[in-house]
Amino acid sequence: MNEEEKYLFDLRGYLVLPDALSQEEVADVNTALDHHGLWEGENKLGYQLLKRYNPFIANAGPLHTTQRPVRNLISHPAVLPYLEELLGPDLRYDEGQVLYARKGAGALILHNGNTPWEYPPLTYQVRDGRIYGGHMIAAFCLTDALADQGGFAVVPGSHKSNFEPPEAFQTWEKVGDWVSRVPVRAGTVVIFADTATHGSWPWVADFERRVVFCRYTAGMVQHTSPAPVPSDLPDEEWTPVERRLLRPPYAWHFQHDEAGYAEKSRTSVRTADGWVMDDHSRQIVPVADDTASERD
Repeated sequence: MNEEEKYLFDLRGYLVLPDALSQEEVADVNTALDHHGLWEGENKLGYQLLKRYNPFIANAGPLHTTQRPVRNLISHPAVLPYLEELLGPDLRYDEGQVLYARKGAGALILHNGNTPWEYPPLTYQVRDGRIYGGHMIAAFCLTDALADQGGFAVVPGSHKSNFEPPEAFQTWEKVGDWVSRVPVRAGTVVIFADTATHGSWPWVADFERRVVFCRYTAGMVQHTSPAPVPSDLPDEEWTPVERRLLRPPYAWHFQHDEAGYAEKSRTSVRTADGWVMDDHSRQIVPVADDTASERD
């Protein structure tokens, strides 16, 4: 992240990356998601998890078991460096799904906010010029969602709010300039802190809205159970980056050679110069032998 991006993310709680996906990538993923059959009450793509909230909106997944090229988005090279900056290089992929919406889909309530004492994994802090996030979301926009069509809604700055949004705000009973529209074109990725109060505006466009949501946590955090792991698709060939992301949460000296990932009994630490791997050997301080004088 450059200084402008870091400033905007810390200020608003989200960052818009236009054209993070090429138009070819957008077309390939959309082709893989076509003919899902959800509006006819079917599940032609074989999603293991499927939630139809009403005839106009559905979430489907889990993403890491979905066909390629859809699940390629989990480790997308244009997005991963931003997530590593926000969560650290030991980040892990926690969950994901495809959102489908068509005209008639109502607004999704405004939810979350910086209330870490109620739910510790949803944290956002800045220390010594660096961001320490607990849970970040990357929204891969596969269709346009312009200001007059609906789509992502967010309360800028709410990722640092000390109070929960009033119920009338959450349910859209009251709407004001505190909630923003974030218009996007297909290929845009919106990265936002899950601590930001967010939801969606009613979808009024004539075409189907599609967004792939990928959720990531710091290495020691788990938001969803069970944790996604490569063994969920044992016959799949996973890249080294995917294996690194698809590992269970850990807080110290994680190692699991058989599963294809290992930290060699080390942990990542942040220094003034950035992230480094440290085995802590330099932090061992010799203890004086207080009994030496007694023996003498």
